Amino acid sequence: MANTIQNWEQMTYPFFNITLNYNLNAFEPHIDARTMHVHYNTILTDYIKKLNQHLESHSELQSMTLIELISYAETSHDTELLRQAGEVYSHFFFFTELRPSTGQIIIGITPQATHKITSAFGGWKNFKDEFTNATLSVFGSGCVWLIKDNKGELRITTKPIIPQNCTPILCLDTWEHAYFLKHLNNRQAYVDAFWNVVDWVKFSEKI
Repeated sequence: MANTIQNWEQMTYPFFNITLNYNLNAFEPHIDARTMHVHYNTILTDYIKKLNQHLESHSELQSMTLIELISYAETSHDTELLRQAGEVYSHFFFFTELRPSTGQIIIGITPQATHKITSAFGGWKNFKDEFTNATLSVFGSGCVWLIKDNKGELRITTKPIIPQNCTPILCLDTWEHAYFLKHLNNRQAYVDAFWNVVDWVKFSEKI
């Protein structure tokens, strides 16, 4: 049975790709269908395959969720497991935070979310500027996250793996496979496109 968007955080070995609630061409022209196909069907599927291969001979880890695997890998200094579980987690998160045609106008945002963004960053424009600048600052591949830390404070981090003891709010994949087919090496254009397809309803629920 395919793992759905609703239950992927509880998923354990063997991992399967999630079933999306949109078509892969749903984000045109902001994110093109070809990129979505390669990113979701090829890149992510390969990450899942490698994670399952790693876990196949480690029965003691097979009942762990992705977050539990990441925590275990950090504690045990298992860098290979950390990379594999982290990549699957960040990609699942990325694909499930998207919504077709939200536009630059923030649709679905709540007054509470606006208050929190304003308190933390001084407003939506400042937040988007800081998030964009963080994305452009990443050298090579990785992820940029908006997280709520264990004190309830919002902050932006460029860690490739989701930081521990936090609630992830937003994630942008900076690997070139996420944008190269459409934008080549123009990461700024990719970030600008991303703001058009964020699911602000989910964003508000998490923040």
